[in-house]
Amino acid sequence: RLSPEQIQEVQSKSRPGDAMGFVPGSVSKETAEMRADLGKQANFWDMQVFDGPGPETINSRASMLAVPLGLWLEATTGQGLLEQVKDHPITVFAVFVILGLASYVPIVRGYTRKEPFANHNFGFNWTPKAENWNGRIAMMGFTGMLFTEWISGVNTLQAWGLQSIPFPHL
Repeated sequence: RLSPEQIQEVQSKSRPGDAMGFVPGSVSKETAEMRADLGKQANFWDMQVFDGPGPETINSRASMLAVPLGLWLEATTGQGLLEQVKDHPITVFAVFVILGLASYVPIVRGYTRKEPFANHNFGFNWTPKAENWNGRIAMMGFTGMLFTEWISGVNTLQAWGLQSIPFPHL
């Protein structure tokens, strides 16, 4: 846990318009690490800052769900990610809201990204650090899928030659 002085330091360096001001890159690594440990002392702004627990957790969990589900739907329907979102916007939005709410509950209850707990079910070592790294890799994969579709004009599986490209007009 952080001392009251450390909490004050983290909160004063993370808000725009404070005496210190907010300049990208002005938050030290130590301050960012302390912010991840705020737990129940975190207010809504502390959860939402760029390196706070909220955005990374929600985006990484959404990406960890979107990459395998998107690839499976590409394989079964032939639609790329953008087409899938266009055809089912309410479903995509609802899943993102549910993931967001489910991610904020532990943060509001005081759990941190560095909480020393792990789940050892089925012989797997599920830790917050592993979830962070898996989520970061999934976010890069999701971005890669979007760029692949944007550049090639076909879905990811078709662009990499793993699915045939239908030519109905031939």
